Amino acid sequence: MAAVTAVLTVVQAYLMVDLICKVFQRNQSFHQLGDEVWFLLCVFLMRSALALFNDRIVAAASNKMRGELRSEVVRKTLENNGTDAADIGATQLALLVSKGINNLDSYFAKFLPQLFIASIVPIVVGACIAWRDWESGGIILLTLPLIPIFGIMIGKFTASSTSKKWQTLGVLSNYFIDLISGLSTLKVYGRDKLQSKRIKEVGDKYRNETMKVLRVSFLSSLALELVATLSVALLAVTIGLRLVHGSMPLSAGLFVLVLAPEVYWPIRQVSAYFHAAADGIATFDQLFAIFEKQPITGTLTPRQIDAIEWSELTIDYPDRTRVTIPSGRAEVGSIHAILGPSGAGKSTLARILLGFLTPTQGRVIVHSDLGAVSFEDLNINQWRELVAWQPQEPKFPIGTVAQILRHADPQASDDELIQTLQSVELNIDDLPHGLLTELGTVRQKLSIGQLRKIALARAILKRAPLLILDEPTASVDDVSETAIAELLRQYSEANSIVILISHRDSLIDYSHSSTLIGSVG
Repeated sequence: MAAVTAVLTVVQAYLMVDLICKVFQRNQSFHQLGDEVWFLLCVFLMRSALALFNDRIVAAASNKMRGELRSEVVRKTLENNGTDAADIGATQLALLVSKGINNLDSYFAKFLPQLFIASIVPIVVGACIAWRDWESGGIILLTLPLIPIFGIMIGKFTASSTSKKWQTLGVLSNYFIDLISGLSTLKVYGRDKLQSKRIKEVGDKYRNETMKVLRVSFLSSLALELVATLSVALLAVTIGLRLVHGSMPLSAGLFVLVLAPEVYWPIRQVSAYFHAAADGIATFDQLFAIFEKQPITGTLTPRQIDAIEWSELTIDYPDRTRVTIPSGRAEVGSIHAILGPSGAGKSTLARILLGFLTPTQGRVIVHSDLGAVSFEDLNINQWRELVAWQPQEPKFPIGTVAQILRHADPQASDDELIQTLQSVELNIDDLPHGLLTELGTVRQKLSIGQLRKIALARAILKRAPLLILDEPTASVDDVSETAIAELLRQYSEANSIVILISHRDSLIDYSHSSTLIGSVG
């Protein structure tokens, strides 16, 4: 399409110049030139149709590429065992696959197509000008490189400013999501209103970085327009003087003047679209870091678990002190409690056993039908098929309660789902629309206790030989807590291991062994 555009541009200029010369030099009427006028009109329409067709193609291609990028990020994140979310943060990862990839639309739909146009049209048009008048071709050859040179110089400042803007947006996003997550706790201690000052500070910093990017973009547009305008003006003055002295025919002068802007404009647009796509380009480094990371996983695939033991584990976090987890052992048919104050590393142990975190020192040994094998030698995806997990703060995708529960057992009937919910002390009548109650939306009306029960029911429904629970009875009443504790005892006796993270004494009393992390005060 770029090549066809270049040809149509030259044809259009030739027809326009030919018409002007015949009307003003040969005094021919438009009636005599009817065929040429219609031909020129057809060329105009063809260029317009080509531009429209080009816009639709690049828009569709951009949508497809951005969709593929999102799918690839999700696939690689899962393939990398979630280490990407741990490295850059879940909020930053969400920002990357939403706003970050959306910002690539300008890159795919404008910058890349214009790059092809700029690599073909100026060469074709410039060659036609040089063929018609070599002096004008020489001026173009000398002035044309100024636009990319200025564009590259200004582009470096744009890239730096956009990178700072993107980092500030990540800080603002992380801070805001943390604030929303802990808003109830902040309100209890009367600290919620003090956070507005911090949000305003980060918001002001983001606004300042955005304004810096805009200033650079506007200044670069002015500089590039000035270079292009002066280049065309130099051509116009030269042609005017030569026409006055009679050393150049009118047709040649008009042909060069009409085509000259078409030489500079595509390259000028490349620089302009680069600034428009700068936000998207800034995300490529993070995308490539995810794509190029190689997953680390073993090959062994056990079918059953007899016991799990771990030596003293040490984890070094870059933004916090070292976490040390004492050695422990959990055997089939038992409930193993993980005890310790908040922040001591209880959830860290769960992340290690789920394969989302690798300890700096220490080993985890799994006793199974394959014998005693190191955790690093297991195929992590097959291992997770043997594990059920309930997080402390359960999050659900948009879907009904039935759909969420069937993540664990797609073949489960409605009666089985209702019985599982009842086993965790959640009556189906307590749900506004029963199994069709929608989760994952801002309008869901279930309490955090009910959400935890649904997450627990989903974990139970998987019937995995290893069940890891993080505060399963938080925000539930005493009656429900007793029933859940009894359910976990029955679950462990059915040839399974239950690893329990909890502060609740009544739940801990049901455990057969425990690991104390840190100090309980």
